[in-house]
Amino acid sequence: METTRTAATPKETIERILTLARRQLGMDLAFVASIENGLEKVRATEGDAESFGLDGGISIPLEESYCNLMVKGQLSNVVPDTKADERVKNLAVTTSADIGAYVGVPVHLWDGRLYGTLCCLSHAAEPSLDERDARFMQVLAAVIGDQVEYQTLQDERKNMLSDRVQGALSRGVNMVFQPVYDLEQGDVFAYEALARFPVEPYRPPSDWFADAAEVGLGVELELAAIDSALVKVEDLPEGVRLALNVSPLTALSPQFFNLLAPRANRVIIEVTEHERVEDYDALNDALTPLRRLGAWIAIDDVGAGFASLSHILRLAPDIVKLDLSLTRGIAGDPARDALASSLVDFASGIDATIGAEGIETQSELDRLRVLKVRYGQGFHLGVPAALEVPDEHDDDPWAGEDVA
Repeated sequence: METTRTAATPKETIERILTLARRQLGMDLAFVASIENGLEKVRATEGDAESFGLDGGISIPLEESYCNLMVKGQLSNVVPDTKADERVKNLAVTTSADIGAYVGVPVHLWDGRLYGTLCCLSHAAEPSLDERDARFMQVLAAVIGDQVEYQTLQDERKNMLSDRVQGALSRGVNMVFQPVYDLEQGDVFAYEALARFPVEPYRPPSDWFADAAEVGLGVELELAAIDSALVKVEDLPEGVRLALNVSPLTALSPQFFNLLAPRANRVIIEVTEHERVEDYDALNDALTPLRRLGAWIAIDDVGAGFASLSHILRLAPDIVKLDLSLTRGIAGDPARDALASSLVDFASGIDATIGAEGIETQSELDRLRVLKVRYGQGFHLGVPAALEVPDEHDDDPWAGEDVA
């Protein structure tokens, strides 16, 4: 079975480099340390760090450090036997850490700035160590410098994203509402709440939620959007529901239940299909109390993301929504038509109702109605906008049409 491999993080890459350095040189410990504010701060280790007193992210005063002497050019990169080297044999750290051999090289960033050092230590003397080992370590140090630089850029990016999302949270999430029509009756069945972020430069809402998830604020941003949408529930006519998009992770949060419980009988919970469900039992346990209070469950974006028939069976939704990738051009595409027809039959077999999003033409609407798709939304039927519930037959696509 084919598996997907993800790129190693900078931390993982540095850990692998340390393993390679320690094993290649036959040493007891390899570590990377940064130099800042008069301290050598151990950032990552591989091997027996505890026996050298370098475990737990310790910081060492530079004046007590081999690496400080090496960086200043007062100590060679390779010390095969510390007890025989006049420069280090009398240092307190040589005795306290029981250092027998040392190899160290500086780690520089792309612009030449010194970041710190890459070092290997052994308790026993290692007479075979020589300048070839130092050159090998210098190659590894160059890669570590690149990884440190990359991690720094990633951290700066995450800080920027976090500030951006926090700004959106402080301003409040703007919500618009798109009508969802009952394609048999011709009237509005629900309104789907959609988040908007009117900040220049404009970015799609999906980018905002992806950024929020990346910096650990995804649930908070979703809950803020849901909270803003729920304010409008009482403005809806009796019997018209409010559809809310929610990721599986947010659905598991207690705050989600607390927000929806008072109005559960007026909402449709649309479980988005852009992230994998890790624990179906936990998700069903979170949704069941809301279903008992009257909430309906919909599987959004079927035909895209991680949607599958197994996924639908495990969540047992009330509504199965066809993704717009299936709706677009369905009137002239036999493959889309056949798949949509199969999904209509499948939904009927599990006592669910089929819906479709992304309806943009009359031909798409006509074909979906022929296929017995019950609910539909899209620009052809109504664009997302501030919630202004129309009078009966205002902008009704079926005004004057017999829909029986």
